[in-house]
Amino acid sequence: GTSHMVFKEAEKTWKKSRNSIAGFMKTDMYHEGVDGEAITWAAGRLADRPEQKKILTVISDGSPMDSGTNLANDDYYLDNHLKDVIMDIENSPQMEIFGLGVKLDLSNYFRFYTVLHLEEQLNNATFNDILKMWLSRFK
Repeated sequence: GTSHMVFKEAEKTWKKSRNSIAGFMKTDMYHEGVDGEAITWAAGRLADRPEQKKILTVISDGSPMDSGTNLANDDYYLDNHLKDVIMDIENSPQMEIFGLGVKLDLSNYFRFYTVLHLEEQLNNATFNDILKMWLSRFK
């Protein structure tokens, strides 16, 4: 089944979300590729939020993968669906979408992305890279 990980709920403070955010540091959690269905689910949750500016940040370590779907469709079905979903959000005025590639260049999917090297411990430089990615869109 599909797994959706939420590291911090919008209503929770950063302090109260520390334990959840610590899960982000466990690199062995990222063993499945993000697919279009997961992004559609996350975008739907975000669209329901009252805030005016909405930013969806996707963490991915590879292309989408589901054996059952791959058996029933062509080899590029999930890949193409993911690209379509991302393009729809990128072209939407209601939401911004960014990709964080875990040791992976996501330029095939996202217009705005950065590569994370999580074999090193996460530090301020890592988060500065993420902030630069977000801020580059809002100059």
